[in-house]
Amino acid sequence: MSIIEASNLYKHYTDGFDVLQNVSFDLEEGELVVLVGASGCGKTTLLKMINKLIPVSDGVIRVHGKKLSDWNTIELRRSIGYVIQQTGLYPHMKIDRNIGFVPFVKGIKKSVWKEKARELIRLVGLDESYLSRYPRELSGGEAQRIGVARALAADPDIILMDEPFGAVDEITRKKLQDELKRLHKKLRKTILFVTHDIDEALKLGDRIILFNKGNIEQIGTPEELVFSPKSDYVEEFFGVKGFKASLDEDKLQKMYKSILEGKIDKDHMFKS
Repeated sequence: MSIIEASNLYKHYTDGFDVLQNVSFDLEEGELVVLVGASGCGKTTLLKMINKLIPVSDGVIRVHGKKLSDWNTIELRRSIGYVIQQTGLYPHMKIDRNIGFVPFVKGIKKSVWKEKARELIRLVGLDESYLSRYPRELSGGEAQRIGVARALAADPDIILMDEPFGAVDEITRKKLQDELKRLHKKLRKTILFVTHDIDEALKLGDRIILFNKGNIEQIGTPEELVFSPKSDYVEEFFGVKGFKASLDEDKLQKMYKSILEGKIDKDHMFKS
């Protein structure tokens, strides 16, 4: 079942520049889909359009089958988790209140959202002592984990993630990627994840949407984009040689199965 549907989306600006041009895709329930492409290609714009942070110029977005224009903006945003690179934590609030902020403003009892904060802090791999700290007392990686916990607090079906691990060091980034994969496998939330990092896209995505100057070049599994590119741009962007090693064991098994079923081009896979 499609939980997000985008049909023929455009985003125009007054200077005549189109950030997005005729973008269409569906996001199935429980998928982790990665939007990848060079800076300025429209990835973050699309995320903000889904969350009604910027208006759609042309085309239609549906969330749970309902047109975006028919959604109450506050209701929509409270039903979607949103994680950004800077985490957006409230500096004057302790971590428990940061995590429980959306349930709190919804009027949920303090004892309930406090318990939810305790549950989520453990879920993202931190202990309960962090709940009494302030954001300034956290490392970058810890802050990102809290950002993920806060996005989960209202139990949303959809989570939008805009380069959430872009500001941390490489070792922490890999740990956060592993943590996200674990959480996704456990919770099966529908996640739309923006990155410009090819390794990250290949590692995390059930499917990848590759953008090029506001257009979608190709949508497919990591294996399909690496081994069966539909254009020279896709082939150049991913590069077969450099990224075979980026596919984890599960994705490699899927790749071999796809070769046997004739779904990907084995000759392209092994060409020099």
